[in-house]
Amino acid sequence: MSGPHGHTSGAAVKLAALERGRQHALDRLVEAAHGAGIGALLLIGSLGRGGGDAWSDLDLIAVPGDWFSGLDLADLFGSQVLASVKAPRNAPIGGDCVGVCLEVSGLPLWVDWYQWPPVTAAIPADGTAIFDCLGLPASNLTFIPLIEAHSDQAAQAHTDTAVATLLRAAVAAKYLARGDLVKLAAKVTATQGLSISDAAAVLRQTLDGLNRPDLIAAVAATRALIDIAQAARA
Repeated sequence: MSGPHGHTSGAAVKLAALERGRQHALDRLVEAAHGAGIGALLLIGSLGRGGGDAWSDLDLIAVPGDWFSGLDLADLFGSQVLASVKAPRNAPIGGDCVGVCLEVSGLPLWVDWYQWPPVTAAIPADGTAIFDCLGLPASNLTFIPLIEAHSDQAAQAHTDTAVATLLRAAVAAKYLARGDLVKLAAKVTATQGLSISDAAAVLRQTLDGLNRPDLIAAVAATRALIDIAQAARA
């Protein structure tokens, strides 16, 4: 049986649980950031633009944000933590960028955390301040050009290519679910021109070979996300 948006009833239940889990994760991070004395916490990405859907991940900027590097993720989220990865090339100079994969109802929820030094921090034009005790200036740039203006493109890429592959597959699954085949092909070029089912098969293949013991649960959750994304377009 399909729901009003093309989701099977089981998929709709899981997506609703994923949304609830995302809000819970955000609430925990906001509480922890307040407790650590973070000056400002900004929500970016589709949720920061005031949009987003059940497939949207959490994208946050913390100023100054160095607290997150020493944060005990297992203490904050418990067994939900499936993987984490650093992306120095995506980080603002003097800051950091960390991606964390959480498990929510058997599905992956990615939290991208940008640690931004106060000297260059600003609120992107497509971002929202969850709280701002620093009086950050509002930029006329959206997040992507803003981070490009302040990042070191010569820095190394993701420090764990296997986890980066997981992240790429999860993001591609979102584009598949939304029927955005242009962005899907940009993320995984091998899907260009393919049918939904064939594109989903290619995404599953990107996970082949990721047989590290520490990534078994993350791979399983990502495969489940691809399955639901395919069902959403059926």
